[in-house]
Amino acid sequence: MACRRFARHELGEHMAKPSIIRVPSALASVTNTTAETTLGTVTLPAYSVKYPHRIRIQAICETPSTNSTDTSALKLKLGSTVLSTVTAFDAANNDVCFITFEGQIDSANELLHGVAFDGRTGQSLAVPELSADVAFDTDAAAVLTVTGQWSVASADNVATLKVFAVELQPLD
Repeated sequence: MACRRFARHELGEHMAKPSIIRVPSALASVTNTTAETTLGTVTLPAYSVKYPHRIRIQAICETPSTNSTDTSALKLKLGSTVLSTVTAFDAANNDVCFITFEGQIDSANELLHGVAFDGRTGQSLAVPELSADVAFDTDAAAVLTVTGQWSVASADNVATLKVFAVELQPLD
C-alpha cells in the first residue's frame, strides 16, 4: 500500500472529515535479534497538526512464528518518547497484539494529551492508560515509530507489523 501525500489545502484547519494522513508503504518484521527494531515509521509533516486536532494511532502486530517461551514486546513512540507499550508477553504462533492511542493537542503549551489501549490475543482488554503530557511542536515534523523486541535471538521468532495508521481529525 503506497503512502499518499496530502496537499496543504487538504490538511487545512477546516477539514470536515477525519483524514488518514499516513500509512507506511513498508512494514517490517523483527526476527533473530534481541535489539529493539523499528517495524514502521510515519512522519507527520510540519504544520499538518494544529490546535484543536485529535490524533488517533493504530498499530497491529502478528507473531506468525515463535520459539518456546520467548517473549515479545511492542512500543509506540513519538520521537524518542514512548506513548504506549505492549509489555513483554509469552508469544505463541499467530498471536496478535495491538496499540491504540488517541490524543489531543493543547494549544497553549503544544502538549499532546492522550489515552492508550493495548492488548494481545487471549488477554482481557487492558485498562486505558493516560499518557504523560508530551511536547509536540506543531511547527516541526513529528516522527511516530512502532518498535518490536524479542527476549531471545532465534530464527523462529518473527513479529510482523501488519497495520500502522495515523488519523488526524479537527475538533472545531
